[in-house]
Amino acid sequence: MQKSGTPFDRDRRRKKVSALQDEELWKKKRTLPPANQFWPTCLIIAPSSVVPNWAREFETWTYMEVGVYLGNNKEREPVLRDFRYGRLDVGKYPCSDLVISDSDSDIVITSFDLARNDIDLLDSLAWSCVIIDEVHRLKNKTSKLAKAFSSFRCTRRFGLTGTAIQNSYDELWAIADWTTPGLLGGRRDWRNMISKPLRNGQSSKATEKERARALNIASILHEKILPYFFLRRTKEIIADQLPNKVDQVVFCPLASIQREVYKRILQVPEVQSLVHKDDPCECGSGNITKECCHPYNSTVLLQYMSVLIALSNHLALILPAATDNVEQRERHRRLEKIAFPNNSQPKYASAFMVPKYCGKWLVLNSLLKEWRKDPSNKVLIFTKSVKLLEMLEFHVKSQAFNYVALTGSTPQNQRMPMIDKFQNDPDVYIFLISTLAGGTGLNLTSANKVVIFDPSWNPAHDLQAMDRAFRFGQTRDVHVYRLLGAGALEELIYARQIYKQQQMAIGYKASIQTRYFEGVQDDPTRKGELFGVKNIFKLHDDGGELATKRAIEKAQLSQLDWALSNMTTSFRDRDRSGGLNAEDHGQKDDGNLDGLEGLLFDDALPKTKKEKENENEVQQMLKSIGISYTHRNEDVILPNRIEAERVKEMIQKTTRLPAKKKARKSATAVDRGSPATSESKQQQPVAQWPPKRRHHKPKLTPEQQLQIRLRALMKVGRIQSPGDLPAFAQEFAQLNEADQKQTLAYLDTVKCDDSSGWSSSD
Repeated sequence: MQKSGTPFDRDRRRKKVSALQDEELWKKKRTLPPANQFWPTCLIIAPSSVVPNWAREFETWTYMEVGVYLGNNKEREPVLRDFRYGRLDVGKYPCSDLVISDSDSDIVITSFDLARNDIDLLDSLAWSCVIIDEVHRLKNKTSKLAKAFSSFRCTRRFGLTGTAIQNSYDELWAIADWTTPGLLGGRRDWRNMISKPLRNGQSSKATEKERARALNIASILHEKILPYFFLRRTKEIIADQLPNKVDQVVFCPLASIQREVYKRILQVPEVQSLVHKDDPCECGSGNITKECCHPYNSTVLLQYMSVLIALSNHLALILPAATDNVEQRERHRRLEKIAFPNNSQPKYASAFMVPKYCGKWLVLNSLLKEWRKDPSNKVLIFTKSVKLLEMLEFHVKSQAFNYVALTGSTPQNQRMPMIDKFQNDPDVYIFLISTLAGGTGLNLTSANKVVIFDPSWNPAHDLQAMDRAFRFGQTRDVHVYRLLGAGALEELIYARQIYKQQQMAIGYKASIQTRYFEGVQDDPTRKGELFGVKNIFKLHDDGGELATKRAIEKAQLSQLDWALSNMTTSFRDRDRSGGLNAEDHGQKDDGNLDGLEGLLFDDALPKTKKEKENENEVQQMLKSIGISYTHRNEDVILPNRIEAERVKEMIQKTTRLPAKKKARKSATAVDRGSPATSESKQQQPVAQWPPKRRHHKPKLTPEQQLQIRLRALMKVGRIQSPGDLPAFAQEFAQLNEADQKQTLAYLDTVKCDDSSGWSSSD
C-alpha cells in the first residue's frame, strides 16, 4: 500500500484530494483521477461477524485509511461517493461502538451479502486488489456468490482461508480458479489428473499401481503446483508460543430409548425403499427399485438423514414443538407415531428436560462437573442446532452454571459485549455457541475446554470452532472433546471427517496417510463402508463393535503385521536400542529395563506425570459412565511411517523389474552377437558375492520374521495374547522412524523358542 508505517501516513489521501480540488481539472470538469492512480486501493470482503474485527485491527496496528461499507442504503451511499473522489469520510461504525475518525480510504471492508448484492456498484470502483476472507465460500463455482465475485474486473485477487480443502480436492481448484483464472486448466482436467488418482490411492483396497501414482501426484502437487499460487502458514510457525491441544473423540452410546426409536425409523417403508433403491424391484419386473415401484426422491433422503442426526443427539428433537411451523409440526407428528406406536410418547416441553432421552448428556454433565473443580476452567460448547442449544441452555441452567449463549439471531451489536463478558468475567463458566454463527472469527482464548456436541459433515467447521480457544494468545493447554452418537449416523459423519482430514494432509503436504477405508469418494462402484445410502441408514455397531474402532484397528494391525514381517534393522539400530544381545536378555529382568527399552515397552507412550494423572482421571470417569471407546483425533491422521516404507519398497520393486528385464535383454543380445564371448563365459563361472559359508543361515521369510518377533513381544511381556496387539499397534504407529527401528532391533536380540506363533491379523 506504499505506507511508511508512521503517523505521517495519516490523512495522506485527504490532503492529496484537497490539493487536487484546487487544480483546473476539478474546477472546470468537477472530476478527479481514479482513487488508485497515486496509491493502491483495496476491497476486503469478509463474513459480517468479523468485519468489526478487521476494522478494529486496522485501527490498532496501522495508519491505513479504512472505510466500512455496511448498514442501510443511506449509510452506504456516502462511502461509494467519497471513494470515487479518492477520500472517504466515515462517521460512527454502523454495527458497533467502534468509531473511525474522518479519513480518506486506502481500504474498504464489507460483508459477503452486501458485496454480492452490490457487485455492480463495487466493481465500478478503482480497486488495485480484492481480498476475500474465508475464500473457501467460493468452492462451488455455480453458486451465486462465486459467480458474482468472479465478475470483478480487478484481476489482482487474494483469498484467505484456513481450509482450502474441506470436502474434496476440487475445492482447491475452485479457489485457485477465482484468484488466477485458468491457471490450473478446466475442472475436468483437474479431476482426471489430480482428484481421481489421489482418491483412488487413498483406498485400503488400492492396487500398488494406484498407490504409487497417488504418491507421485501428491508430491508434484505439493512441490511444483501449489508454490505458484498457494502460500500456507500453519500454527507450527508459532508452535513454541502455543500450548498443547488434545482433541479427544468420545463415542457415546445411545440411550436405550434412543436406540429403540432409531431402529424403528430405519424400518420405515420410505427408508427401506431408499436402502434398496438399486436392488431388483420386489415386483419381479427385473428393473431396479428406484426405476420401478419406488421412484427415488432426494427430498425424502435428506429428511430422514436429518431425523437420524437429530435422534443421535436428543429424542425430543423429533417431537412436535410449539415453535414448529405447520410443515414441521405435521412431519414431527408422523415421526412421533412411528417412534411411539403404543401412544406412549412424551410431550416436547417435558421431554427436552429429561436426561435419559440423550445419551450424550451424562457425558457432558460429568465433564462439566469434573472441570468445575478448578474455578479457572472455562468451557466452549458448540452445536449446529438452535433447538439443541436451547436444550443445553436449560440443562446448564439447571446445574447452576453461569453462562452466555450466542446464536445466529443474536444482534450484531450484542456480540462483542457478550464475548468481552466471557473473556473477562471469571464467574462466567460456559459459552454456548451455534457452530455456524460463532465457529469462525471469534477470539475466545480465556477458554481452555471445548466441547463439540454434534459433529459437522464438513470437518473444517469443527476444526475452526475448536480453534476459537486454541489460537495465538492462549496460555493454557486446550482440551477438546467431540461427542458422537456411537453406532448412529454421527459415527459415519465422523468417519467421513477422518477421510476428509486425510485429504487435507495429502493435498497440502503430500502426507502418506493410513488407508483406513475401502470407499472412494465420487466412485459409485467403490462405496465401501463410507459412501452410499446403505451406509447412511444402518447402525454402525453390529455385533457390539463400533465400525470406526474396527476400521482403525484393522488398518493399524495390517501395518504392524507388515512392519514385523518386512522392516529390517541394522547393527546401528541395535546399538541405539541399548546393545542388548540374546545373552544379555536372559540375564535381565523385564521390570528393570531402562532407557529406550523402558519407554518403548511401557504400557503407554511417554507423557509427563501431570499429563498422565489428568488423562487418567478423565478416562476413568468416562469408563465409569459406560464409555468403552475413545481416541485422539490427531493420532488417527498422523503421517504413517510404515506405509511410507511400504510405498518406498513398492516403488523400488517396480523400478528394479524393468532394469532386470533390460539387463537380461542386453545380455541375450550380446550372447547372440558374440559366440566366443558366450563360450568363454561358460568356461569361467562367475564368482558369487558375498560367498556362501557353511555357518551362514538362510534369509528369513517374511512369515518367519513375523512369528519370531511376535514371540519376542510375548517373551518381554509387552503382549500376552492377540487381544493385546491393537493397543501395541496404535502405540507403534505413533513412534518416529528411528524409534520404530530401534524397537524392532530390540526384538531381534531376544532369544525365543521355536514354538508355534500366530499372526497379528488373527
